[in-house]
Amino acid sequence: MTSKAPVMATAGAESSNATSSAATDVASIAFRCGLCDLSEQCDYHGRRPPFAGKLIELAEECYVMRDPFAPPPHAVPDKPPCEYFLVLGADCHLCRQPVCKAPDCSFFYGATFCRRCCHERIQDFPLEVRSKIKKQFS
Repeated sequence: MTSKAPVMATAGAESSNATSSAATDVASIAFRCGLCDLSEQCDYHGRRPPFAGKLIELAEECYVMRDPFAPPPHAVPDKPPCEYFLVLGADCHLCRQPVCKAPDCSFFYGATFCRRCCHERIQDFPLEVRSKIKKQFS
């Protein structure tokens, strides 16, 4: 017996499409960067996006969406599935606030850190990383 994860409904989408397959049934997850207010609907939150191929495991739980500018994977069979997704952001490792991957909003050092936490806790990072943080956020 298999159970299906609930799909978040959006306004005007109360009825389900009977012809959709299990592969296209994806929960819609709202992502909003806590710093720049980038707002987008993403398709997955976690480390192993099911539409990115079996070999892809992200370093941390991320907000991921299918690439809206790429053709569907079945249209270009010789292209690997790992080229069909975009990582929008992740939760800050310290404050747990969602932040996008833009260099003005977050810094990655083993995990994603928001700009605020980087500035507030800069002394907690190794010396060589501190200079990279200062350079990135200057």
